[in-house]
Formats: sequence, structure tokens, C-alpha cells
Amino acid sequence: MSESAAEFEPPPRNAYDSWADIHLLSRRQAIGLGALSLGAFASTAVFAEASTLTFSKESEGDLARPYPNVHGGNGTISLRLFRFNKNPAPANFIIYDIPTGASEGVHTHHLGDTVLGPFDEYYYIIEGQGEMQIDGNVVVVKAGDHVHTPLGVSHGISNTMSKGNLKVFLTFITRES
Repeated sequence: MSESAAEFEPPPRNAYDSWADIHLLSRRQAIGLGALSLGAFASTAVFAEASTLTFSKESEGDLARPYPNVHGGNGTISLRLFRFNKNPAPANFIIYDIPTGASEGVHTHHLGDTVLGPFDEYYYIIEGQGEMQIDGNVVVVKAGDHVHTPLGVSHGISNTMSKGNLKVFLTFITRES
């Protein structure tokens, strides 16, 4: 739920869903949404004037939604997208809560990509441990680790623990050519 010093304005109904649609649909389905999603990403790059900026607050529990097979990965991951009234654009913030055996599939972002988006991504491991596939390498990650995956580098993350969830704070920055 967002709170604002001025007036409360809930995020648009499709703000979270447009991100999720791009990341969770097949390529064929996502291409159909490409123009729509590109417009949503481009709109986050517009900065408001300093006089119109105000604080915003969102609670993790209010935003959690389950999504199966993120980027073709295994299982269902709980995702929490924090919009903050688009004030931090071009940065975007998500929390992954990945159960045992689940994963975000290996994928790569590129400039001009209207399917997966043109993002640099920063993974901060909040709790648990797992493995990341990064540019063909297996990298063990645990609480306190911070990993940057730039444009053009394949990456994905999985929970390899026998029990317990892997919790990841993901920051993705929209890049322009």
C-alpha cells in the first residue's frame, strides 16, 4: 500500500502485471505485449519535477504475488514489485522469495529488448543460499552477497537448500541506448 504526503494514489492496476507479463509469458505471447510493455518501461524513465516529488511507502506483504516458471525457471516464486509511484525511475525493485527447488530461469537482457527489457540487474541475497548461473559459470550465493549482472550477461538464480526459502532483493535498472 502506498502512502503519500499529498494524496493517496494506488498504483495502476496493471503496473505490476505488465512487468510480470513480460517476464512470465512465452516469447510469442510477450512479443504481442512488447509495444505496450516498452511504453510502460519508457514511462518510468520520465522524472517528475522536484516540486512534485514526495515520499512513498510500500509494505512487502501487501504486494506479494505468486508467479510460476519465472524466465522459464522451476516452480513458483513469490514476487513483490515496489513501484514507489515511479519516483525511483529508472530503477525498479523486486523481492524474490524462492522456495526449495524453485528458480528464476537463465536469461539475458539486451539494449532495445522489448521482450525481457533492457536491464542491468543487482541481486542482494537477504537470506538463505543458492546458486546463480552467470555467463556459463555456477556461482554459490548466500545471505549478504551482492551480484551485478550487466546487459548481455546470461544469469538466473535457484534455491539449492534442502529446506527454507532463498530471499533476494533485486534492483533492475532500465538502460537506454
